Amino acid sequence: MFARLILSFSLILSILSVREVSAQTPADSKLETLILELSEPSSYFDTDNLLSNESSYLQVVEQLREITKPGQAYLGVGPDQNFTYIVHARPALALLVDVRRDNLLLHLYFKELLETSADRWQYLSGLFGKRLPTDHHLEKTADAALLADYLSRVPSSHDFFEETFSKLWSSIHRRFPKLTKEEDQDTAYTIARRFYEENLQLRYRSHGRRPRLHYPTYQQLMTSTYRGWIGHYLNSDSDYQFLKRMQAENRIIPVVGDLGGSKTLRGIGSYLKQRRLSVSAFYVSNVEFYLFRDGKFPDFQRNLSTLPISSNRLIVRSYFNYHRKHPETLPGYFVTSLVQKIGNFLKLNGERPYRDYWDVVTRDYLPSEKLSKKLEWVAPP
Repeated sequence: MFARLILSFSLILSILSVREVSAQTPADSKLETLILELSEPSSYFDTDNLLSNESSYLQVVEQLREITKPGQAYLGVGPDQNFTYIVHARPALALLVDVRRDNLLLHLYFKELLETSADRWQYLSGLFGKRLPTDHHLEKTADAALLADYLSRVPSSHDFFEETFSKLWSSIHRRFPKLTKEEDQDTAYTIARRFYEENLQLRYRSHGRRPRLHYPTYQQLMTSTYRGWIGHYLNSDSDYQFLKRMQAENRIIPVVGDLGGSKTLRGIGSYLKQRRLSVSAFYVSNVEFYLFRDGKFPDFQRNLSTLPISSNRLIVRSYFNYHRKHPETLPGYFVTSLVQKIGNFLKLNGERPYRDYWDVVTRDYLPSEKLSKKLEWVAPP
């Protein structure tokens, strides 16, 4: 009888403990409400977008570091390429916008993994389903190349992957019950499994289009060098800890939205004005190409003009050399990353509206010729 009482008491404590862990914090509730208020209905795009296909992404890092003002707001689209720009721009707040709901789930997965991983080793261990040896000696000062080399030799574990995903998703769903649906678990699992199955060789994938050989792998993006050092967000413990802290404080906010839509960017503008923050950098990738195609580029321009932006802040974009080679394309690269002052972008469009995406990427930009001469650019192998 006494044993049964002890067992019952233990069961009650266990249930209370689970409820305590499961409870949504006020900070998470506030973040959830904000995401729902800013988001628009999800749209379709024909890529998985799990990682970047822009091997040139480091081309603009020097300008981000020199020109952007720390402690302001960063805006971006797509996957974790934003994390590299965030650690170099050092904003107080980051909002990540994508038309696909899958991207929201991807960033919630990144968020949970970053918050629960003490360091870069644990983060990549969880991301790729590689259980680290208990007797490992992993250096805090290791660069991304050493991390990638070490992890490439650690075998993947299906049991470890399943266990990790289950814990992460359960926590995500408990923390954001209105934001995530039960059926989202299948989508999140498909996303997580791609990282587990393809590991460091994961590439950007399009649906209905043939694979592009110039798309870099996760490892190539992670280990690309810039001025003799690796610029990826996983290259240093200090950058990782900065990003981890931003996630833990709910200062990286993923949103479902269309840059040419009627709600999201305008809502972000109002929110930033309330916070007395201005946009220091806005990474748009090549979304403007699709905005032209869909007739939404003028709407994007109007939305952009409602954001609190100082005239010398930067817009970061990419150009793919399918038809014409951009003059800023570096040797060995198919993609060109460019920056332009947002004030110039809006001013020039007001004087003579941009005709197409080629006009956008060539009429005005901050040249990197001077930078490319002094930097050691190494194209991904």
